[in-house]
Amino acid sequence: MQLVKQILRLAIPSIATFSSMTFTGLLILMIIGKLGAEAIAVVGITNIIIYNLWALFSGVQGAINYLVAQNYGSHNMRQGNQRTQIALLITAVQGVVLIAGSFFLPYAILLVMGSNDTILDLGTPYLQVRMLALVFTMFNTVFFAYLRAVGDTKTPMTLSLINSGLVVCLTYVLAYGEFGFPELGLQGAAWSIVIAEAATTLMCLIAHFRYQNETFQTRSWVPIERSQVRLVLFESMKLGAMEVSNSMGMLVFTACITHLGTTAIAANEIALNVLSFGFMPSNGFGAAATIGIGQEIGKGHTSEARRFGLVTVYLGLIFMALISVVFLLFATPLAKLYTTDEAVYTTAVSLIHLTAVVQLCTGANIIFGGGLRGVGDTTFLSKTALMSNWLFFIPCSVILTQVFDFGQTGAWTALCMAITLTAAINTLRYLKLDWSKLKAKSGKSKTAAAAAMHM
Repeated sequence: MQLVKQILRLAIPSIATFSSMTFTGLLILMIIGKLGAEAIAVVGITNIIIYNLWALFSGVQGAINYLVAQNYGSHNMRQGNQRTQIALLITAVQGVVLIAGSFFLPYAILLVMGSNDTILDLGTPYLQVRMLALVFTMFNTVFFAYLRAVGDTKTPMTLSLINSGLVVCLTYVLAYGEFGFPELGLQGAAWSIVIAEAATTLMCLIAHFRYQNETFQTRSWVPIERSQVRLVLFESMKLGAMEVSNSMGMLVFTACITHLGTTAIAANEIALNVLSFGFMPSNGFGAAATIGIGQEIGKGHTSEARRFGLVTVYLGLIFMALISVVFLLFATPLAKLYTTDEAVYTTAVSLIHLTAVVQLCTGANIIFGGGLRGVGDTTFLSKTALMSNWLFFIPCSVILTQVFDFGQTGAWTALCMAITLTAAINTLRYLKLDWSKLKAKSGKSKTAAAAAMHM
């Protein structure tokens, strides 16, 4: 029972964090909707671009999440702080690249995606500002990863909720010129994200360098070691490759459906939005698995680490089973919340039913994947993502939609099969690991050696 409470203490705030992000996106879309169909299209396309850009740079926060969790478990937070310093420096370099790219890439990216003149005119300045916001977002994810690694999931949850409230309020105020503010339209919506993310970064700085300093001496500079730079870079690249593979798979999946007409596109967007709500418990328990297993590995308690992951999976699958039942029973009412077009919601219902069938596989895939990340099995995760997306998901999506003409049902069948395949692979990998030989990654660091001598 104590273990269950520990897992839920880590998972529930993470679920709330992911939920706030999903609801924020939905509310922003509803607010922006009054600006016209072109504005909705720009936001939709930009979200896809920003997601892929985030995936490209996301490996840093994923690496810090499990590496610092292992440091926390081994009581070597001096090394954890060093790794976080390295991550922040890497993120700063990435930020400079993004800022530079924001001045000349947005138009070219939108043009390559086949945008018309209206989308190019509205979307270019909007994407430019969103890329600036992404710089702050990347810093926030690193700070969140550190906080979760040391077991503090409530602070990221609180900051995410504040961020969500700021984004929604500022979007309404700046887009429509309320309360004496200028009416900036779509650009107002973009700048609201910049302001909210910058404010969140400021709060993260306060949390990290003031409140965390009391326990972990985060204000003390730890000399950078090349071995640790190599470790953080290498782990970041592997996890980044995994996220890019997943994002590219979804990009091709979306492109396959885009060619099927307006009804298919609309039904797909509805089903994806519903599916995103289904992902929230899995993501929360997956984060808990990474943190808990990483900390136990750091302590050298490998058998406890394995048990932590299995119990987390059991709890997560209970939540996913409940969601599966909801999707099966209430697919039609859920779809009708988005549209009154019978052709669209009828098609969406069939897709929601497909996702309901694989909810348990979705849970196993994400949570076991989080567990493997906690032990540092990142090479396996990146290879699995590369192969499952490029050798299975992407080819199947193209074949089922373009060759056999199964429409969006074919694309979603490919998605569900890919989820099931990856779930089976991650499950087998987790169960067949030789846990007695697992240990925290040291990167052959002098810091680690010095700490070990003083223990």
